[in-house]
Amino acid sequence: MKSFVPILSWLPAYQGKLLRGDVIAALTVWALLVPEAMAYAGIAGLPPETGLYTAPLALIAYAIFGTSRHLSVGPSSTVAALSFTVVAGLAVIGSGEFLLLSVTLALVTGLLLIAASFLRLGVMADFLSRPVLDGFVVGVAISIAVGQLDKILGYEPKSTYSFVPEVLLFIRDITLIHWPTFLVGTVSLGLLFALHKFVPKIPAALVVLFLSIILSSLMDFAAMGIHIVGQIPASLPPFGLPEGLSLQDMLSVMVGAGGVALVAFAESVAIARSIATRFGYEVRADQELLAVGAANLGAGFCGGFVVDGSMSKTAASVESGAQSQMVSIIAAVAILITAVALTPLFYSLPEATLGAIVIHAVWHSINLRKVGQYRGITTLDYATAVVALGGVLLLGLLQGLLLATFLALVVLLFGTKRRNTAVLGKVPGTTVFRSIENYPDGETFPGLVILRFDGALFFANAPDFISAARQALTTAQSPPKVVLIDGESMNGIDATAAIMLMEFQEELTRTGIELRLCRMKTEIMKIIQRTELYATIPPEHYYLTVEEAVKAYLTDTQQSSNGRVKEPASTKI
Repeated sequence: MKSFVPILSWLPAYQGKLLRGDVIAALTVWALLVPEAMAYAGIAGLPPETGLYTAPLALIAYAIFGTSRHLSVGPSSTVAALSFTVVAGLAVIGSGEFLLLSVTLALVTGLLLIAASFLRLGVMADFLSRPVLDGFVVGVAISIAVGQLDKILGYEPKSTYSFVPEVLLFIRDITLIHWPTFLVGTVSLGLLFALHKFVPKIPAALVVLFLSIILSSLMDFAAMGIHIVGQIPASLPPFGLPEGLSLQDMLSVMVGAGGVALVAFAESVAIARSIATRFGYEVRADQELLAVGAANLGAGFCGGFVVDGSMSKTAASVESGAQSQMVSIIAAVAILITAVALTPLFYSLPEATLGAIVIHAVWHSINLRKVGQYRGITTLDYATAVVALGGVLLLGLLQGLLLATFLALVVLLFGTKRRNTAVLGKVPGTTVFRSIENYPDGETFPGLVILRFDGALFFANAPDFISAARQALTTAQSPPKVVLIDGESMNGIDATAAIMLMEFQEELTRTGIELRLCRMKTEIMKIIQRTELYATIPPEHYYLTVEEAVKAYLTDTQQSSNGRVKEPASTKI
């Protein structure tokens, strides 16, 4: 039970001396989360109060089930943008159905993550390669920043096109700019960057938010034509399942929820692992699936939208002295108090300031150097990062996610397919056998071709291995009599590869060449024993070492040349 519900382990052992650091960290998280949550609600196409409703139960649920001591979950720009993309294709923005489907998306995402936890699918966090994930995140950040230009500029160009035409339309319609709104937005943005650079310990977003509220109230920004947030209901979140929720609604968001779940989990685990490494503890991926899933169920149960781990709030929490998930529990209480008693304070908040907060929040993610760094490592990784970035900008967030996931699988497939087949020779003066390509002086033996395949032998690369083996036989200096396969580096084999190996053995037999095996791992031998190959290779032709196999071959060759009958020459496996 403690493994399944980690709070049962850490809460009874919680020490009072940790409380001071956790309270300070919780207030820091609150100061960041309140303005960002309202801003991210706008990204998701929802009213500002929805951001406040989203956070409390999500934080508490993660504190109960999470294995990270420091991860802070809640609304984030990435999943908010994905939520908008999924729901905007199903309902009219701003309608009751739009809100219902946004909440439904959080619930379905949570259910999918929890189901994946019970299926032990935590390993899927490793299937989005770092280049693909970096390219996707940069693309999302750029897309989100561009999506806030209407709040900063004070006008919205009419367009049904994607990212690039939208930017061009902003430029085309630049004469429509509302200068008072633009002034508020740019001053807010400049102040956010200045505070972050020169006074990093101050919660810049909260300071700018309340300064803009004060100025808006004193100078009556609304009378100038500057859009303000207006009345925000002061109440507890609407706890419970949304009214009107149906199975059809859940099915309609199922595909999108799968994409959101993948990104939410991948980002959350990446952040949690990086912090855990820093502090020397372990994060369990399967349990994190459950924790992030429970957090999304909590968000949906409060009438909120999807959530995941937040890098900015986690980092701020750690720097403020966070020691445990008590931070999340305290922050949840603070946000509930804000939703109940403090929302009237946000009436005069300019929407341009919210747009500036969003742009500042995602600005650190618009780091093209993250993509550019792969150019100097491998061309393939650089190409996948660029394509993932371009896919988000040109195709859209959800389509870009699908493209990024597909690229990750293609890279994985190519990585496992491209394996080396080495022809081995004996390093002079040793009993070690190495590739003659790397050791040209390696000793070879007339009539004996020694092959080593590096990696798992499976359906995609088995033909490559057979082709390389045939090429080695063709280029051998003397007519081959025996092919010896060294299995030291072969860490797996599937049915297709086993059958192709058996067919290769039959091909060799027809030309008078024997196939012998050495250093095969136990699991591989178990599979070989289930095929006809095991019966067609004499027991004495399975060897424990390459050296033993070579000695047996030389003995057999000498006995054959002397006209004597060959005897078994090695220890069986």
